[in-house]
Amino acid sequence: MRNRNEKSVLQAIINSGPISRNDISKKLGLNKMSVSEIVGTFIDKQIVKSLGEDQTTLTSGRKPELVEFNSSFGYVVNFSVSGKTLEMLATKLDGRTLERSIQNIGDQSIDKVYTMMKDSIDTMPKFDATNGLLAISIAVFGTVYNGEVINSPFIDFSSFDIVSKLKDLYSVPVILENEANLSAIFEQDFSKQELQNIISISIHEGVGAGIILNTQLYTGNYGQAGEIGRIVIQSPGNDGKNLKKLASFESEWSQKAIIKKAQEIFEDKNYDLKQLVIDYNEQNPKIISLIDDFCYQLAIVTADLIAAFDPQMIFFNSPLIEEIPEILKKIQMKLSFMPLIPPIVMSKDTNSATLLGGASVAIHTALNMDGIRLIFHH
Repeated sequence: MRNRNEKSVLQAIINSGPISRNDISKKLGLNKMSVSEIVGTFIDKQIVKSLGEDQTTLTSGRKPELVEFNSSFGYVVNFSVSGKTLEMLATKLDGRTLERSIQNIGDQSIDKVYTMMKDSIDTMPKFDATNGLLAISIAVFGTVYNGEVINSPFIDFSSFDIVSKLKDLYSVPVILENEANLSAIFEQDFSKQELQNIISISIHEGVGAGIILNTQLYTGNYGQAGEIGRIVIQSPGNDGKNLKKLASFESEWSQKAIIKKAQEIFEDKNYDLKQLVIDYNEQNPKIISLIDDFCYQLAIVTADLIAAFDPQMIFFNSPLIEEIPEILKKIQMKLSFMPLIPPIVMSKDTNSATLLGGASVAIHTALNMDGIRLIFHH
């Protein structure tokens, strides 16, 4: 009971601070003396700090003391490993950025990527933090089950236990998670809106969906929930009798695959996303047709997700869609036949969603607040 009350008090301070002991007591329905004792313990441990008397109160007599969460109690470091880059984001315990970097990894093996992670941590400036590094998160493109990468299209993780290596080196928890799952966590935890059932569709080099059900991340039995990139789709010339020969949504309609299609159309290996956006805005008929085909296929997948999970909101995390927002409108139009369509919106931060979702998981772990709703700053 004591442990549960402590977590409730800390949750109230993080989400509603600065706040007085009396307001915490009213908010949680806990005894004032118990709240005061718990807050006092937090102050002694430097998890919470006192801001002194509330000068804004109009009541006569002694003014209440305000307390707030000490976001500099420590910091967390979060990595995102794609097929091309290693991104790093260090944050305070309220989600605010301390340091950020991005490095090209090319065809480096996982042990080389580990060395780059280690160097990133070791060469960081000395932050003003009470306890230093408290947790590490790693986002990967691939299926994660029980803290292990089952498969990844870009890097072979099986040859090197990166989690154990980092855990042993820095003596902190290390969390490994799918990047789309972390994007969904970001949309929930970096919003003051109560989002209980949401889906975040991530379209980059690969394709995936992070699913939040009843405020909790849903990963399925073996961590494969949301692997929409592996959905098989009918392709021209296939008789449909052999499922193994069918193309996957990811192989045909990831951002990487779309750029490759455009390169083939124009016979230009240097054709990139920037040029695709230019051609789309200039109404190039070949690119308009390509994007229309993409919208059609993506609308089908989105309709399936709505039918399966009935989310209250769907977020899209994709540089392509961010550059061509009309894609969202086209998807909504194609789904207009459905009786109830949830709001379909862009991610609040396409560039940082995965890293900040990792920060949320790392902070929850560091504070021993797993499964408890915390609202972070963005």
